Amino acid sequence: MKNQTHHRFRHSLRGKMLRQAIIPLVILAILVGIVGTHSFTTAMLRQVKTQMQNQCHMVADLYDRVYPGNFQMEVLDEKTYNLYKGNVNITAATQLIDSMHDSSDVDISIFCEDICVVTTLQDDSGARKTLTKVSAVLRTEVFDNDQEQFYSGVILNGQTYFAYFMPIPHADGEKSFGMYGIYRLASDVHAWVWQSVLPLLILCIFATILIGLISVLYSQKIVSHLQRLQLYMQQLADSKFDAELPAQLLQLDDELGSLAKSSQRMQRALRLLIECDGMTGLYNRRSGGIRLQRAKKFAADYHANLFIALCDIDNLKKINDTYGHAAGDQLLKAVAQVFKRHMTGKQRCAVRWDGKEFLLIFENSTLASVQKLVQEMHKQVSQLSLSYNNQTIHSSLSIALVQVEPTDSVDQLFHATNALLQFCKTNGKNQVQFSDLTKKKTNDEFSIL
Repeated sequence: MKNQTHHRFRHSLRGKMLRQAIIPLVILAILVGIVGTHSFTTAMLRQVKTQMQNQCHMVADLYDRVYPGNFQMEVLDEKTYNLYKGNVNITAATQLIDSMHDSSDVDISIFCEDICVVTTLQDDSGARKTLTKVSAVLRTEVFDNDQEQFYSGVILNGQTYFAYFMPIPHADGEKSFGMYGIYRLASDVHAWVWQSVLPLLILCIFATILIGLISVLYSQKIVSHLQRLQLYMQQLADSKFDAELPAQLLQLDDELGSLAKSSQRMQRALRLLIECDGMTGLYNRRSGGIRLQRAKKFAADYHANLFIALCDIDNLKKINDTYGHAAGDQLLKAVAQVFKRHMTGKQRCAVRWDGKEFLLIFENSTLASVQKLVQEMHKQVSQLSLSYNNQTIHSSLSIALVQVEPTDSVDQLFHATNALLQFCKTNGKNQVQFSDLTKKKTNDEFSIL
């Protein structure tokens, strides 16, 4: 009975039309799936190469910024190498390379010629895999020929990696010193690619016509996201740490969204490393100087008020000599916390300017509001009572507050501000002095707040 029913269905018009519709649909779905998957994978792998290229350049740029100077190799014995960048032994100082690894999910290596000296790659015991050599082909293509290269089949520890290598210029300019290397597990890349392709293959099973349209739209959308992410990474590679990642990438709940979030974490880590003082968390002198220049330009362009306060912790050297530098560091952090609580908003900025000096910038503010805020911070610092080794430490601030003339140079501005601060220090300390530089007062025309 079942065989007769099946025979009638095969030779019925309904069966023939169904076969004529389904068979071409299945064949076309397979062809579209194969072609679409191949094109999609190729595009994504190109993006992976571009991202790794940008990451490699970012690593090189960051090392140049954080550790200025040329690379130098110190060979202690056949198993002990020290690699220096400028005056810093980066073989021992691995915080920078480890932070980049943690925030970007890629492994990083630095080579002297073809020998790995610094790396985040580890063996089964957790030890860093240094003093290993690259293949002769890789050495020739990258180191000897002084060319950047991308590889999709590098074998390390029995695992396959995607890798991008970039030569490091030698100080004499005649040949390369070594290489930077960036690694991503091939299995992770393939898994990411195939997880993105899988919806496309499923749709191909159900509707050939729709599959063509959906695959194109989906591919364009993914590539568009990758292009936005590439642009963002390129901006970071160009040291534009204020770059903003498109919100729609952060909202993605897939590997692209995860990659976008990782890139944003890298941006924050790099920005903190480049712009902030490690001890206090305030802006460092470099970034503070940039903020001051921007504030001067804004004040000049829009005729806005601009005030700065140079703050010096009184008797910090005596505290260091009496209680030790750890006590002095604790006091610096406590004073910085006072500034952090009050110097909020886009028009205020607190900077660790020097060892015991802080710079406060007040944009587009009134003299009365600035004086009130400075007095409050001065009061709170004077009321600090720090317990250290069963001893109580007190301190105070000398503050030179000036209203800035935007047309003055930074050197002129700090010449006047330092003179005012020196006046505070030689006249009893623990006070706030004010001078209006827009009226070109002389050094003895200060007013005590």
